Amino acid sequence: MRSFSEGISHMPVITDPDVKNAFKDLMAASWDELPAAVVHDAKAALSKNTDDKSGQEALANVFRAAEAVEQFSGHLISMKMELDDSVGMSGENVKPLSDEFSNALRLVHQRYTAYLESFGPDETYLRKKVETELGSKLIFLKMRCSGLGSEWGKVSVLGTSGLSGSYIEQRAP
Repeated sequence: MRSFSEGISHMPVITDPDVKNAFKDLMAASWDELPAAVVHDAKAALSKNTDDKSGQEALANVFRAAEAVEQFSGHLISMKMELDDSVGMSGENVKPLSDEFSNALRLVHQRYTAYLESFGPDETYLRKKVETELGSKLIFLKMRCSGLGSEWGKVSVLGTSGLSGSYIEQRAP
């Protein structure tokens, strides 16, 4: 009997326990605002002298992505607040979007798409985490605005890779 996705590793192989714990903590944490303890542990694991250089590189990639998502999330939240101030929390002052805000939405989507496309085939786990962290904020903006292009239909919270690499599959025996 052959299991689904047998022989495919979705997460990088990390042999150093400190690096592995820091990696798992970063992947499990919310990237809206990185917890100080997780950041401290990640920096300590990255500066550690270890033979697991590939594990440290995987951790460094996740840490860079987490910091980028944290900063990008801040911009998205600022846009959401500006939109809420403009139209009201329940949409009581609905009006056409300003050209400035429309251009900002277009730019946000372009940067999000370009960032997702920058992940290689061996970084599916990281792409999935970024989609999960940023997707809900982008979908909220999408729901509050009308007349957005069809490219906004591709924004997803769950990612495009289905259950492959999900926590469900990782926990399966």
